[in-house]
Amino acid sequence: MNSLFYEGLIENDIKKLLAVPKSDLHNHSTKGCRREWLAEQLNMDLPKPPEKFGGLDGMQEWFTRNLKPYCLGSEGIILRWEGAFAEAKRNNITRLAMNFGAQEIDLVGGVDTFTKMIEGFWKEYCPETNFEPELTYVSLCDVSKEADRIDEYVSTGFFKSIDVCGGENLKPFEDFLPLYKKAEQYHLIKRIHVGESGSAEDVRRAVDVLGLDEIHHGIHAATSKEVMKFLAKNKIILHVCPSSNVMLGYAKSYEDHPIRTLVQNGVQVTINTDDLLIFDSSIENEYLLLYNSGALSAEELDEIRLAGLEQ
Repeated sequence: MNSLFYEGLIENDIKKLLAVPKSDLHNHSTKGCRREWLAEQLNMDLPKPPEKFGGLDGMQEWFTRNLKPYCLGSEGIILRWEGAFAEAKRNNITRLAMNFGAQEIDLVGGVDTFTKMIEGFWKEYCPETNFEPELTYVSLCDVSKEADRIDEYVSTGFFKSIDVCGGENLKPFEDFLPLYKKAEQYHLIKRIHVGESGSAEDVRRAVDVLGLDEIHHGIHAATSKEVMKFLAKNKIILHVCPSSNVMLGYAKSYEDHPIRTLVQNGVQVTINTDDLLIFDSSIENEYLLLYNSGALSAEELDEIRLAGLEQ
């Protein structure tokens, strides 16, 4: 066990926790910076989030009203991207999977311009980090249209994984097959947001239908012994975001977070930030919250940390 990580947890020592290598594998790039960092760049105070949001819609409404007006358009997106890499440097994130929307890529000038820009931030802030860009689509996208265009993004070899986010059960999983068949063709890791608001059976069906390798969230798999056994047997990793789950109301508390049940049943998990700018909890704090609440032991948390560093 890493002694510095252990000491950081039991002593609540942020400096020690920041110094330890960590991963963040569920990170929405346009919301991946710290609120304090963005406020400093904008030279203004930014409001703190409430303790609870009214689900995903409430979260998006709060962000649109309280933060987005101060960093609009392509310039605002680029600034927040830069902040996400600055946070990776500050927090010693040595493995980073950050997702980027196809619409955002087009907004900043297309895939070539985008790639050069992102590689510039990566080299400037955290060149030693194993950076794994993820191409993401919103659930209500025109799948046929996006499947026709996906080659121009993924043929570059820049992206390492694919994801669909923005609300569960808005379309059947089968509707997204054209995107995931393309992902398989280009040997991308296949992920999707499922099982945060949805059910354990949704998690299993998503894996079966789309041939998933990993899952963003998936916490409600903890309600089914059968599904947890299925995930453990098939080595499907869940990229869990505790503060997101609690603040959106999909987990009752940190103490009772489903991550404990998942770990006890042999499901491999990682701990991640999701939307740091909104939930205001950076990666070292996520570990502290779970430790201080008694959800997981220091040993269990260190095992999760180490597993997240493995490629």
